[in-house]
Amino acid sequence: MSWNVSILNFVANRVPKPRPATLAAVAVGGALGAVARVFLPWPTWLDASLTALDPLPIVFINVIGAALLGLVTGYTGQRQVPEPWAKGITTGFLGAFTTMSALAVAFIGLTAGQAVFTAGSISQGVFVALVILVGLVAFLYATTMITLGTIKLGRHLAKDKP
Repeated sequence: MSWNVSILNFVANRVPKPRPATLAAVAVGGALGAVARVFLPWPTWLDASLTALDPLPIVFINVIGAALLGLVTGYTGQRQVPEPWAKGITTGFLGAFTTMSALAVAFIGLTAGQAVFTAGSISQGVFVALVILVGLVAFLYATTMITLGTIKLGRHLAKDKP
């Protein structure tokens, strides 16, 4: 028995050549999404005492972004939306708006020089690290479920319109 499988075909489908309008839309959307994440006053809307390193605003942003990403993806999958608009909003704006790396930096900023790195014993340090890891995995699972749910909602909304 011989395995006659091309690695190229097995690993991924060929990607179509990107259109300049789509690339420009993703770049502009990405710039606007990053600016929205960084410069909107998220901490002060939630609680005036929060700082840029507090994870709550970043969690809030990621949950909103996951819901919007699902909604827009579901809607544009059912409707004839020009590719530059769809990719500019989803990949560009919402991709830059939501970020797990910002959440990771916030958690590191909160724990630097604190319990995680100065734990009384190795077992305490491992426990704190595992709690943080489980929390991040749970957050990823929750945002994935939100995205999947809103994809279904977006599809439903797209079907109801003429």
